[in-house]
Parts: sequence; structure tokens; C-alpha cells
Amino acid sequence: MIRINMFSQADSVQGQGVGSAYKELIRLLRTRLVDEFYVTINKYGRSDLTHYHTINPTYFANSFLPSRGRKIGYVHFLPETLEGSVKLPGPAKIFL
Repeated sequence: MIRINMFSQADSVQGQGVGSAYKELIRLLRTRLVDEFYVTINKYGRSDLTHYHTINPTYFANSFLPSRGRKIGYVHFLPETLEGSVKLPGPAKIFL
């Protein structure tokens, strides 16, 4: 069985659909693929695969740990919708 740890704060900002997409992904993994994947959420421990679903400084720092297994990250936002929805430090905004 593959151990997947999902890191997300997707439901911290309402009205963008990010939380709904994340919850649907978790639901599918836990109902349709329960025999293939053991899924944990926001746990700092050993895993075969770590999935970063949202931006978070502690998730970034955590990604350097060797026990995290393969790391996959994706975020769901557009630069034009960033203002007021995600708080990034000033220097990080120059990359958008």
C-alpha cells in the first residue's frame, strides 16, 4: 500500500473552489482507492508520496526532509486573482 500525505489549507479561503476540489480528491482517494493508498492529511511523518496542494511556508520547509518520499505540488490560483486571496511576502510576488 502506498502512503500518501496530503498537505493543504485549501478551505482557508472561501469561494474559489480550491477547497471543493481538494475535498473531492480526498474523497475519491479514500473511497475508490482505499485498497491501494493510505492517505493522511497534514501529518509530518514518513510517506511514500507527499502532495502539496496549497502554498504554505511550513510545507515548503517540510519538502526538504528525506522521509517525505516523492514530492508533488500544485496550486490553483491565477496571478490576477491573487490579490486579497493569498498572502505572500513581497519578494515572492515578483515571480507571478
